[in-house]
Amino acid sequence: MSAEARIKFAGRSMGTVVSVHIDDEVSQVVANTAWEKVSIFLHDIEDRFSTFLPTSEISRINSGELHILDASPDVVEVLDACTWLEHLSDGVFNARRPDGSIDPAGFVKGWAAERAASLLAEAGLKNYYLRIGGDIQTHGVQSTGDQWRVGIVDPHDATRIHSYVDIPKNWAVATSGTAERGHHIWGKDSVAVNSQFSSMTVIGPHLMWADAFATIGFALGNAGIEWVEKFPDYTAFTVK
Repeated sequence: MSAEARIKFAGRSMGTVVSVHIDDEVSQVVANTAWEKVSIFLHDIEDRFSTFLPTSEISRINSGELHILDASPDVVEVLDACTWLEHLSDGVFNARRPDGSIDPAGFVKGWAAERAASLLAEAGLKNYYLRIGGDIQTHGVQSTGDQWRVGIVDPHDATRIHSYVDIPKNWAVATSGTAERGHHIWGKDSVAVNSQFSSMTVIGPHLMWADAFATIGFALGNAGIEWVEKFPDYTAFTVK
């Protein structure tokens, strides 16, 4: 970011780093309360969606203990979105692992981040951004009045920023690739994706769709940018 946020928080959830940067003139108490709400929400999402926790709803669905139709509304919503994305992408987006088990990680992180960011707005914050891994939801602007400027990490060197991009007010940016979690993206017929790119970044008004479109676009390789940009207001760029 090009300017220092007044208040920052950081933690871990959903297998990655979570951070909130607030550029409002608010009290530390207000900021702490907002961060606490975000943390509780994200830990609840992890408890229900994690494929590593045997007690999560996803794990119980995979074990046959819980029927999808008996899952919580959030789980049903996410799995419905995954099914829609699979049809939209002609199977390139796939919420199933090679062993047939369900893993909605390609959608749930962006969906959860967008939902978590809305909690900050409900707490009365106006200028902030929330980051979960490579997914960022912005709101408002920096204290200087400028748009939030996001640094895209070099997929070949996590200590280096490859490029910067200015994000329109209240928009989001999502990056998909192999830098943070290795080869974790499964494409059509549950085959591991070997893209021509090291990462794809998508900018758009909704983080949950930007995140999903980045995953699909990355899997599509050279055809990915054109596929993403057929959706109004979504723009993609890649790193080789």
